Amino acid sequence: MAIVREDCDSFEIMPLDTAEKQGKKVFHTTKIDKFLASFSGGKDSQVVLDLCTRAIPSTEFEVIYSDTGYELPPSLNLYQQVQDHYHKLFPDLKFSLTRNHESVLNYWDKIGTPSDKHRWCCSIMKTAPLYRSLKIEGTNKQAKALAFEGVRAEESVMRSNYERIGKGVKHDTVINARPILNWNTTEIFLYLFAHDLPLNEAYRFGKPRVGCLICPFSSPWDDMIVNKRYKQDLKPFLSRLVNISKQRHIPNLEEYIKEHKWKLRASGNDIGSKTKVLFPKQFPTFVANVSNAQKTIEHWLPVLCEYNIMGEGNKKFGELRFDKTVYRFDITYNTEHDYTFILHEVQNPKLVQLIKRIIYKSAFCINCEGCEVECPTGALSVYPEIKIDKSKCIHCHKCLLFHDQGCIVANSLIMTTSTNTKGGGISKIGTFGIHSEWLQEFLSDPDGFWTSNSLGNKQEQSFKAWLIDAEMIDQKKNLTPFGDFCTKHRENELDLIWELIWINFAYSSVLTNWFINTINPDQQFTKALLDELALNEFDGTKSTITYAIGGFMQIFKYSPIGDFLSQGQSHDGKNFFRGRHEGLSEVALAYSIYKYATSKGIRSLRISDFYVEDCQTGPVKEFAISKLTFTKLLRQLNSASNRVLIAELNMGLDSITLREDLSSMDILKQLVL
Repeated sequence: MAIVREDCDSFEIMPLDTAEKQGKKVFHTTKIDKFLASFSGGKDSQVVLDLCTRAIPSTEFEVIYSDTGYELPPSLNLYQQVQDHYHKLFPDLKFSLTRNHESVLNYWDKIGTPSDKHRWCCSIMKTAPLYRSLKIEGTNKQAKALAFEGVRAEESVMRSNYERIGKGVKHDTVINARPILNWNTTEIFLYLFAHDLPLNEAYRFGKPRVGCLICPFSSPWDDMIVNKRYKQDLKPFLSRLVNISKQRHIPNLEEYIKEHKWKLRASGNDIGSKTKVLFPKQFPTFVANVSNAQKTIEHWLPVLCEYNIMGEGNKKFGELRFDKTVYRFDITYNTEHDYTFILHEVQNPKLVQLIKRIIYKSAFCINCEGCEVECPTGALSVYPEIKIDKSKCIHCHKCLLFHDQGCIVANSLIMTTSTNTKGGGISKIGTFGIHSEWLQEFLSDPDGFWTSNSLGNKQEQSFKAWLIDAEMIDQKKNLTPFGDFCTKHRENELDLIWELIWINFAYSSVLTNWFINTINPDQQFTKALLDELALNEFDGTKSTITYAIGGFMQIFKYSPIGDFLSQGQSHDGKNFFRGRHEGLSEVALAYSIYKYATSKGIRSLRISDFYVEDCQTGPVKEFAISKLTFTKLLRQLNSASNRVLIAELNMGLDSITLREDLSSMDILKQLVL
């Protein structure tokens, strides 16, 4: 379409080809392939459709109704009435009905019931078929569409923040126009009555909104109306819920169904999926073990980057070229559906994030079409089989990033496998990290801090949790011997105190120990990467885990742990780098070694013990120091007048012997004056 200037100095909108034929002066053209009115059977979409017929030529837009398989009978009836009504006025107005290739109950069997956490039905049953139908004829490319929709601000708090024009809200290729955004319900009904438009009878039965027969977000009132008026249509869904509940041995079955507790499903536990995905290693060697995969990894690997693959039978190997770096990989197929994928010497967190999503898609993909409409070039085709046109794929990764885990099905079926202990260990810190100014205020007056500090309630709770993990206070906020040491040396030994705090965190903070064993030295990371890694490691809700990661990352921003200890350096606050704290003090090294030895119940060890793969604490894990720095500091400690350890480092020896009479706290008393 084009905006053109008319002879009377006014402006008009017309098709671009018409403007060019008439020799009009074109001021602006749209990049819109199709104009459409989204029709749902509800009052709002009905008003929008009528407004479109009054403002846009009937040959220039089409009406699309998505039959999700959940539709209320009067909504289906109304769709036919509306067609009859407008075809009398505009015989050339196009109406289209879209459906997914499978029934919604088949998806219940494959994905599990929709829930308040997994509202997959909207994407799979409505959005994907609708936009798939809009592909440009003769290509697989998604058409650029301007969709007029009946969204109103009055409906919810979230919608009250919407703009009248939304660009790329759900899909990059769609602009959403909301002409009745500021209308109220009374105005909607007045418009319908004034223009004598057909009305969905469900409103006359008491439905405030016309939606689906069954929905995890419906109100008890909506459920009651549906159960009273459309019981026969609802019966297949209720019967399937009863069967599923019996298979899962749900107690109090009648109450479970009646009170709609099926809506509360948060994971894939108890669904019975045989597909399993495990990531035993992630850096620097990435390993994925997949059993009962729906597709092979080779189905989805082309969307990642350029690559080559060789080998036959159950052993294959190849190379990926990602961000101008080449990575080697191996694939071992135990059976057609069970495989192990290994990516060697990987330090790029973005690549690991995307590879995990490729793994999830290969494991869980059931050709639902959910990701196909995200492809901007038409390279991806999902149904009836996965096809990726390598000549069109630009590796934009939109098909991987559009949903958690890169796959709607994976997100619904993934099971929680971690322990409650880990989940509980991260929830206590809330959403705040440990801040330098909070610590200085506390150390200056540990007794009066809790009654005079300026922290909010949640900040104080988080800070208390961090101080406990730092081993400065006990559960009753009483100062520990380590806390007492810190208060006495806060002015002259502040750098040392932060080194010691980080060491203590490695033992007492679940998140810190996980971090130092997950993110390698000289590795980049982002919050998004840590979120994704943590969600696969810790038990708990997504919000609990991501909030805790946010609090943990505040450590890098608001304390010397980020820059001084080099654990989370950042120039932009978004991309981080874990470096090496080669400036580690002798005191901190000795304290760390004694702490490690006590945890293992030993007094003799070697430098090489700290560099083995399964070592989870100690100065190397905590500060990523090199062997050169480690050896140098040991020599200095070994030659000190108040020697706290014996280091035999000559003639190929690397043994360390600790004194039996000293603890980690004794080290501080011995070495800090």
